[in-house]
Amino acid sequence: MRVNAAGNAAKGFEWDLRRMSNDGRPKKLILRTFTECEDALQVMERRGILDGSRQAGPVSKAWQDLIKAYTIEHVRVRKKSIPYISQAAAALRFVATISRREPWETTAEDLRLACEISDELQPSRGRTIVILGFISSVVDPLHLFNACPLSGLLSRPEKMRAGRARFAQTTRKLAKTLAERKAEEKLPERRAFWELVRIVFTEKPRTFNDALRFAMIKVLLFTGLRVGEVAHLPLDWKRTRAYVDDSGRPAGELGGISETLSIRHFAEKQDNNKLYEETQFVPDMFREQLESTLDEIAALTAPLRATLKAQYESGRIFPMYAPDQLVDSVEMYVRMSGNPVWAATPSAEVEAAISRYADSFDARDLADLQTLQASTEVLSAAVSRYFTAERRGLGLIPRRADGSRQDRGIRGSYLRISEVEAFVAAHQPTKISDLSPLLLDNGTTIAPWEMLFLMPKRAVGAGRGDTVIDPLLMSSIGIADEALVQLVLGADDRKAISLFTMYGQSDEDRKLSIKSHAFRHLQNTELFRLGVADTIISKRFNRRSVAQSYDYDHRSLAEELDQIELPEEWELMIGPSKAATVAKMIQAGRANGPIVREFKNIQAKEGDEAALRFLATEADGFHATPYGTCLNSFTVDPCPKHLECFSGCRHLSATNLPEHQDNILKLHGRLKIALESAQARPDGTVGKANQIAHAMERIKGVEALMTTLPGQSVFPDGKDLSETSSTQRQSVLHGA
Repeated sequence: MRVNAAGNAAKGFEWDLRRMSNDGRPKKLILRTFTECEDALQVMERRGILDGSRQAGPVSKAWQDLIKAYTIEHVRVRKKSIPYISQAAAALRFVATISRREPWETTAEDLRLACEISDELQPSRGRTIVILGFISSVVDPLHLFNACPLSGLLSRPEKMRAGRARFAQTTRKLAKTLAERKAEEKLPERRAFWELVRIVFTEKPRTFNDALRFAMIKVLLFTGLRVGEVAHLPLDWKRTRAYVDDSGRPAGELGGISETLSIRHFAEKQDNNKLYEETQFVPDMFREQLESTLDEIAALTAPLRATLKAQYESGRIFPMYAPDQLVDSVEMYVRMSGNPVWAATPSAEVEAAISRYADSFDARDLADLQTLQASTEVLSAAVSRYFTAERRGLGLIPRRADGSRQDRGIRGSYLRISEVEAFVAAHQPTKISDLSPLLLDNGTTIAPWEMLFLMPKRAVGAGRGDTVIDPLLMSSIGIADEALVQLVLGADDRKAISLFTMYGQSDEDRKLSIKSHAFRHLQNTELFRLGVADTIISKRFNRRSVAQSYDYDHRSLAEELDQIELPEEWELMIGPSKAATVAKMIQAGRANGPIVREFKNIQAKEGDEAALRFLATEADGFHATPYGTCLNSFTVDPCPKHLECFSGCRHLSATNLPEHQDNILKLHGRLKIALESAQARPDGTVGKANQIAHAMERIKGVEALMTTLPGQSVFPDGKDLSETSSTQRQSVLHGA
C-alpha cells in the first residue's frame, strides 16, 4: 500500500473493507488513513511533551503493518463485523502518535498517557476502551510488545470505574438507599428520554429523513433492538402466528391469546458478518403503534423503492429512460439532485404544493410542480451552478434537440442519458444507488429494494430553508444505516443538528443528549423489574448467554429484592420485617458477614425454623456505615472500632452506592495527604515511623475496599474488630 506524505493511501491502493468481508452491506468502508492524530499532538505540545509544534505525518511503517495485519485478522480470519475496524485503526494511530516509538518498544507508561489524553479529548472513554480491549485481546496473548503483559498495568478495577462514572454523572448528592441503581449512567437520562418521546410522538417531522428518524426511534423504544438492526429492517417484517385448541377454536375465546405479532429482523453480533435472520415477539400494548409506524414508512418510501427496484433489475442509473434518449436538462437536474424546484422565483402555486407536501410527505402533492414551473424562463442559481464548465468538460454535455452540442445556456437544452450515466459512474460514484444484494447467513440474498428504511442518498440540500426532495424523481437511493439516528441524538460535536436542538421546547431541552443503546439497557432492566425470566430476556435480545443479560440489568437492590419470593413458611414466620429483607439479600447473594455465616450454619444443622428465629433476633445487625454495610449485631455493646471498619474488620461488606464511593475516595485522599505529611517530617522526629505505618495500613485497607465487588466481604480473613479486650480471653501479661 503506497502512502503519501500526509499519511493517506494513494488512490487505487486503499483497502475496500466491504469487498474484503463480502458481507453485501451497501455502506462503503475504506482503510486508507495512517496519519498521526492532530488533536493528540496539540495536547502533547500544550503539556510540553513535544519540543515545539509539528505537523501530523504518517505513523511508522511498523504501525501501518500492525493496523493492516489486525484488519486482515479481524475481517478475513475471525469474520467479524467491519465498523469496529475504523475505531481500532484510529485508536492504534492515537497510541502511535503518543508513544513515538515502534510498536514493540511501546511501554505501559506510553499506553497510560495515551489513555489519559484520550479521556481528556473524549470524555465518553470510547477510544480508551478500544485501546484496552486491543491490548488485552491481541497484544498480550500474542506478546507483540516487549513490555507484555500490559493489561494488569493499565486497567483499573471495574468497580472503581463504575463508581467514579456514576458520581461524575450525578447532579445532586444521592441519599443512601436501596433505590440506588447499578451503573445508572448506562440508562437514558430521565429528562432526555421523555423529551425525545415527546418529540417523536407529538412533533411533525420537518424533512423526509426526520420522518425516518422518528420512526426508527419509535421502533427502538418498542423493541429494544440495536440501532443497526432497526436500520436494516426488511420490508417483509411482519410475522403473525395463530393459536387454536384441538377443536380449532381461537385461544382468545378460551382466555388465551389468539394471535401474536413478531418483527422479522437481522440480528447483529452473531459471530457472522452476514445478515442473521431472527424474530422478536411484539407485546400487545405496542402492536398497534408499531404496525402503524412501519406501515407509514413503507408508504413513505414506496416511490424510492419503485425506482430502486428498476435500477436493481436493469443495472442502470436511469432505467426510466432509453440509453440514447435526449432528456430536458432541467428534468435531469431534478433527477440527479432530487430538488424539484428549479424556477428562480417559485410561484404561489409552487409554494402551496411544497407546503402541502411538508405537512403530509405525500409525493402526489409534488406531481404538478414541473407543469407549474413550465412557463418559467429564469432558472435558479442552483441549476446554473450544477452545470459548470468543469462538469461539461467531464461529460455532462448540454445538447440541442437534434443532438448537437449547445455551448451556452441550460434552458431548452438536453442531455443524452448514456452520457449522464457515464458521468455519474465516473465522477459521482457516491450518488449511485445501493444496488448490491445483501447476503444472508443461509446463503440466500435480499435485494436492496426489499429493505424498509430507504432514504435519498447524498441529499445534502434537504432541510436547508424550504428545499424539499421529490421521492418520485430522486434517482440516488440508499439503505438507511445507524448514522441516520446516531448523528442526531445530541453528541457534543453534533449539537447543532440534533433532534433536541431542532424540536426542543426550551433552551435546557435543546442541550439534551441521549445514546441509542440506552433504550436497550432500559427495556432489559424493565423486563427484569417486571419479573420476566432471564432466559426469555436473553432470547428476546438475541443473546447467546444469560450472563450477557445481567450486564444490562440496572435494577436497584430494592427492585431485585422485590422479585425474590421467600418460601411461604418463611414469610409466615418473619413477616414483612427487616429480617425478611436480610433473608432476601442472603438468597440473592448480596449480603455477607457473621450473621449470614451463622444463619447458614444453623440452617444446615438445625433447619429453617431455627435459622429464621436467629435471623429475626439478629437482623438489627444489618446496618450501614459511611463506607459499606456491616452484618454484625450490636444490640448490647456499640462497636469499639466504629467508622474504622476499613482497618481490616471482617464484618465489612462493599456496596455500589455513590455516597459510599464518594466517602471512600475522599478518605483515600485524606490518608494520602497524611502519609505525605508524615514522610516529609525530618528524620528522627518522634513518632514518624508509627505515623507512616498507621497511614499505610489504612490506605491499604481503603484500597482493598475500593476494589471489592458489591456484596462481597472486604476482609474475609480479617479480624473481628467488634471484640474488645473485655470479651477476649487474654493472658494477664497480654500487651506487656
